[in-house]
Amino acid sequence: MRPLLSLLLLAALNGSAFAGDITKGAAMQVKPNSIWFQDNGQLAHWQTLKQAGNSQALAAYEKKVLGSRDAWQFTYQLDVKVLGYTPAQHRVSVEMTTDGRMKGTDWVLDPDAIVQ
Repeated sequence: MRPLLSLLLLAALNGSAFAGDITKGAAMQVKPNSIWFQDNGQLAHWQTLKQAGNSQALAAYEKKVLGSRDAWQFTYQLDVKVLGYTPAQHRVSVEMTTDGRMKGTDWVLDPDAIVQ
């Protein structure tokens, strides 16, 4: 039992350590197929649905916001500049820095979408 507890504690500490690496002005990347939101409220609603574990409701909401272009989902890992990080609200504000027509656009993401 102790090894399992140690492993869980180590995993929690690693997650906390990573969250500390998200700082304003940092150049980072976003995982492929992550959902990028234009509105804080839409991100918060998505996070609530995801946390609730209702996959049908989550899929329906994703279809709605992606279909109306209130959110986007990109196939590739893309570069961003962190504009702000609000750990209490589990939200990262970013600016797209990858070349293309979306370069310079602002988004809000779940911190789990960020990679280094």
